[in-house]
Amino acid sequence: MTREDRPDDADDGDRGGDGQSAARTGSAGSPLRRVGRWLAGSPRGSEIVATDPVVGGGVDPDGPLVPGWQAAKVWLAAAGRRTRHSAGTAAAWVGRRRTRRGQALLAGLLALLVALPTGLTLGLLTLRDGRAGGGAGGSRGPQVMRIGVMAPLSGDLGNIGGSVRDAVTLAVDEFNKSEAIPGWKVELVAENDLSRPDGGAAAAEAFAKDSALVGVVGPLSSNVARIAVPVLDAAGVPVISPSNGDPALTAQDEPPYARKRPYDRYFRLSGSDAVQARAGADYAVRVLHLTKIIVVDGGPSYGDTLAGRFASYALAAGAEVLTTYQVKGADADGKEVQEVAEGIQEFNPDLVYTSTGYLFASALRQRMADEAISVRILGTDAMLSARYLDSAGGAAEGDLATDLAVPLSRLPAGAFATEYLKRWGPVAGGPEQPAIPDKKTGSPTPTPTDGATGPAAPPGGPIRDGQGTNTPGGSGSSAPGAVVPGDNGSGRGDEPSAVTGQEADMIPALAAYAYDSARALLRAAAVVLPGRVAVDDATRAAITAQIARGSFAGVTGQVAFDIFGDRRDPSAVIYAIVNGRFVPTVIPAK
Repeated sequence: MTREDRPDDADDGDRGGDGQSAARTGSAGSPLRRVGRWLAGSPRGSEIVATDPVVGGGVDPDGPLVPGWQAAKVWLAAAGRRTRHSAGTAAAWVGRRRTRRGQALLAGLLALLVALPTGLTLGLLTLRDGRAGGGAGGSRGPQVMRIGVMAPLSGDLGNIGGSVRDAVTLAVDEFNKSEAIPGWKVELVAENDLSRPDGGAAAAEAFAKDSALVGVVGPLSSNVARIAVPVLDAAGVPVISPSNGDPALTAQDEPPYARKRPYDRYFRLSGSDAVQARAGADYAVRVLHLTKIIVVDGGPSYGDTLAGRFASYALAAGAEVLTTYQVKGADADGKEVQEVAEGIQEFNPDLVYTSTGYLFASALRQRMADEAISVRILGTDAMLSARYLDSAGGAAEGDLATDLAVPLSRLPAGAFATEYLKRWGPVAGGPEQPAIPDKKTGSPTPTPTDGATGPAAPPGGPIRDGQGTNTPGGSGSSAPGAVVPGDNGSGRGDEPSAVTGQEADMIPALAAYAYDSARALLRAAAVVLPGRVAVDDATRAAITAQIARGSFAGVTGQVAFDIFGDRRDPSAVIYAIVNGRFVPTVIPAK
């Protein structure tokens, strides 16, 4: 209890008064209490008042945020002064009484006076280094923070999810090697979301319980994100997705005056379905002048609103949408394929837009070839597969597809591609791999040209209103002057590439976006964690804020987010099949 807490008539035990009080003759004046005051270095009439622990709100220039650190520094300074004063007093006393007992008492007293503050100093320095309890059994060692990866690690998309995990592993290893945060190391934890909502729910629950987690890279699927993101956001975990297309995740369809961010800790490193649909419609109508269109809607597995958005944008650009077919886009149902083929013969369009997977699109292309129907198909990223090329054969020449992930051959990602291939090798096959190398090495990359075999590149620069990609990019943050791994040219495009473009495209584009996503989290952590001794919600909130305000040159381009968590200025990609290959044209955002 401090003086301010005492009643006005309470006696200190050492205050002045009438000279007859019990305080003068009682315990306050006892030899034991006087010795206690003398050992403490307190003058007569003073009192030691307990000091509340001090918890700083910022990084202390002398060390990390440790509860009681400021108070401890004051106490240690005072203890040093008292030790010197007490030692001098004891030496004078023994000097007047040159006895063996007095000398022994002096030696013991000095040892005690020196050992107490020294021991406390060493203990505080251990905390200051951020190593208390950091190792097994309390041994000294680095503090651990974790970064999560949520992706499909098995099944048809296992190769894509595996490439995402491997790219994040590369970023984590570079970060640890650089020792960007002294006293801290990063561990990677991967959860298989199976590319299904139930898998995403289980993965999100596991991550939400990890107290050392600083953030999650993923998920890749919007269907998974709709389930996982609310759980992670409620748990305070920052999430950076390389490839979620659902506009609702950042409330893109809300009018500007009413738009509110649904999830404060969610960031999207790609464009959305709105971006992809607009880019495809503008390219088809304004560049290729294809104005009579049939739309094939593959249903919720391929974007709840992708086909409808394309139709709206095409109408706004001056095209005519002749009819729309609803099909099960993941299958190649013979009746549905035949129905669409018959409709194409009836309406005689100059373009068929399909938001289905490669199975339905390739079955439709084969049926059209059998019936000698020569009409281009424009698909989405779900059609971007070597399997479409194999199934459709030469009839697919000139077909188109849109995507939001720019391939590595069109990115400043030479150093990343070199290191990835050196460590992990190429990723073969997969329904989302947009391009495969020519069988003959060293063949020139074909260029799309206007005409029957492919689309023209946009005349005069980018397409009007083409806004970007479902492209994973990373956004991160760093304080001025911060040294962060990966800034050795790998994200600036000024280093010679050690691999060819075709070799780089053997790495799924999402791997590059996942790499930047991880770097965004790690750069933010490099700013926030120095001076902290644990990962808690305040730490994760600070990391989220740092991601939001950060900007850096990533391997996917300049990485930065707007106030809703969307990547600024994403780029869309239009692929044309030329000479049996998907050849990309990048459409920068306006």
